[in-house]
Amino acid sequence: MTICVCTKRPGRDVRQLACGRWLLVAAVLLASAARAEDWLFARGNLESTGIAPSAIASSPQELWRYEVEEGSFEATAVVNAGVIYIGDVDGTFHAIDLATGDAVWTKTFDDTGFLSAAAIDGDRLFVGDYNGVLRCLTLADGEEVWHAELKAEVMAGPLVSSDTVLVTTEAGTFTLHDRDSGEQTGEFVIDAPLRCSPTIVGGRAMLAGCDGKLHAIDIKAAKEVDAVEIDGPTGSTPAARGSMIYFGTEQGTFYAIDTAKSPPEIVWTFADPRRRQGIRTAASVTDALAVFGSQGKAVYAVDLTTGEPNWTFPTRTRVESSPLVSGKHVIAATQRGRLHLIDLESGEAVWDYEAGGNFVASPVVVDEKLIIGNTDGTLYCFGPMQDE
Repeated sequence: MTICVCTKRPGRDVRQLACGRWLLVAAVLLASAARAEDWLFARGNLESTGIAPSAIASSPQELWRYEVEEGSFEATAVVNAGVIYIGDVDGTFHAIDLATGDAVWTKTFDDTGFLSAAAIDGDRLFVGDYNGVLRCLTLADGEEVWHAELKAEVMAGPLVSSDTVLVTTEAGTFTLHDRDSGEQTGEFVIDAPLRCSPTIVGGRAMLAGCDGKLHAIDIKAAKEVDAVEIDGPTGSTPAARGSMIYFGTEQGTFYAIDTAKSPPEIVWTFADPRRRQGIRTAASVTDALAVFGSQGKAVYAVDLTTGEPNWTFPTRTRVESSPLVSGKHVIAATQRGRLHLIDLESGEAVWDYEAGGNFVASPVVVDEKLIIGNTDGTLYCFGPMQDE
C-alpha cells in the first residue's frame, strides 16, 4: 500500500459553478458540526440501520434536479450541514447545496470513478474509487489531504470509528487507516471479495463476505474473533439492532444472527419460496421490522422476533437499491428507474415516481428531502413544496 500526502490541489473543476459558489463554500466552513439530521455514512450510522433521521412527506414533489453530462450516479449520497456529497462514475466528486441543487464545488480525478458512498467525519470526507484508491478530502473545497492505494476497487462505503477509517475491497481486504495521515494500521483478508460496508457492534466490525461467512473482526487488533457459515456469498451490508445482525445472501436467504454468542448463533432465516432469488440490498431495521429488496422483484418487511413476513410489496423489476425507512414510510427504488413510497405498517403503495434510467444508489432523506442518484446522470431531490 502506498500513502501520498498531497500539498497541491488534484484534478480540475469540470464546469463553471453558480455565481453564489463562494457564499456556499463559506457556509460549509461555518457549519462544521454534524447535526442529528445528517447522513454521514452509506447506511446512516455505524450500525448501518438505514433509518432516516426525518420523515418524508406522503406526497413528495420534485424540488430540483442536478445533472451531469455523460455521467452516471451509482453511489449513495452522504449529507452534512445542508450539503450533499456524491461521486460519479466518471471520476468527478460533487458537493451540492441541499436547498437549491446548486454546486458548491466539484473536483475531477483522472482515469477513475466512484461507485460507492463516501464517509464524513468532522471537516473531512473519505471515499474509495474503482481503481482502489482511498482519498481524504476537505469538506470545504474538495482539497485532497492524502490518498492510500489499496489492493483492488472499493465497492462499498467506508466507515470512520475512533479516528480510524475502515474500508473493504474486491480483493477481500478489510483495512484500517489513520484518519489524519492515511497510514494503514491493520488488515484482515478473506479469499473472496468484500462488497459490504463494515458494521460496528460492540467494538467489532461485522463483514458479510462473498466467501459465504459472516466475520466478526476485533477493530483494534484487526483480527477475526468469530465467524459463522451462511448458505452462500453475499455483498450485502449487515444491519445491526443491539447484538443482532440482519442481512441476505445470493441464495435468497435472509438471516438474523445473534453476535453476542460465540460463535454467532443463527436465530432464524427467511426465504420466499415463490421468489427465492438473490438479495443484494442492505436492510433497514426498525425496532420491529427488517425491510429489504430482492432480485425476485419484491420488497419485504419481516418481523424481527419471528422471522415471518409482515408484507411483501411486488415491484415488477429487480431491487438493488437498498430501501430506506423514513418515518411511517419505506422508500424503495428499482432497476427500471421507479421510486415507490410504501406504508411501513400495511405494505400498501402510497406514492410512486417514474424516472427512467436505473436506480442502483440508495435513497437518503435529510431535512424531509429525499435525495437519490440515477445511472442516467441525474441526482433527484424530492420533498414538501415550499408553501407546505
